[in-house]
Amino acid sequence: MSLEHGGATVRGFCMRYVDPEAVVGCGDGTARVFDMYSRNCSHIIKMHNGPITCMALTDDQLIVSGSSLGSVRVADLSSDQCVGSLKSAGNPGIKCLSYNPGSYSVFAGSTSGHLYCWDLRTMSPLWERKISPNVIYSIQHLRNDTSSLVVGGIDGVLRILDQDSGKITSSYVMAKKGVFFGRASSSSSSSSSSASSSNNNIGASIEMKARKLTGDVTTDIDRIPKDLRPPITCLAVGMKKVVTTHNKKFIRLWRFQ
Repeated sequence: MSLEHGGATVRGFCMRYVDPEAVVGCGDGTARVFDMYSRNCSHIIKMHNGPITCMALTDDQLIVSGSSLGSVRVADLSSDQCVGSLKSAGNPGIKCLSYNPGSYSVFAGSTSGHLYCWDLRTMSPLWERKISPNVIYSIQHLRNDTSSLVVGGIDGVLRILDQDSGKITSSYVMAKKGVFFGRASSSSSSSSSSASSSNNNIGASIEMKARKLTGDVTTDIDRIPKDLRPPITCLAVGMKKVVTTHNKKFIRLWRFQ
């Protein structure tokens, strides 16, 4: 999306909203704050030297943003100033962010497959792990849940991690191609995990069984056929359910017992 302000046009890469303000991360490294009632840009905060690729907002009016240049910085909405940086050992581009108000933890996924965790109160690193051979696109968890973290990326593996240590507790892909059920069908499975996919263009519903992976999924990913692990571009977490999107072609619902 493009934004116009003061005669200049900048590209917006991401957005977060907490009533009454929407914060847009832009290609010029600024976070632009818009009041949704007056429809005016009320603040412009310079946060990075490169494009802002992802953001998270806290209940304390803090903006946490990641950049394609690898920096993660924190700004205060009330003062329009950056108040600190979250540092890591490397500097790969940051693709996604998530903030957990229950533990004050900030999680970030990178273009190199690394996952980072910081304590926002001290702005100190807690752990760093390489969990994927390639880009991590999405990180999510239930609000205030301090146990599990769900991660998806370009390799198409759905990973569940322990928030305290960053260790992978389980990884999933599809076990086989699904069975076509037609329009608006419902399905169930007795396996430990399963998934349903839908395609809006043809209204199809397909049931597939999920396969829990063993071994080092980071290094042995090529042994899994790509048609069983399409890239996960975005995900959302619910109670015993995870919804994933895949290259704009379909949406998948994972159900866990």
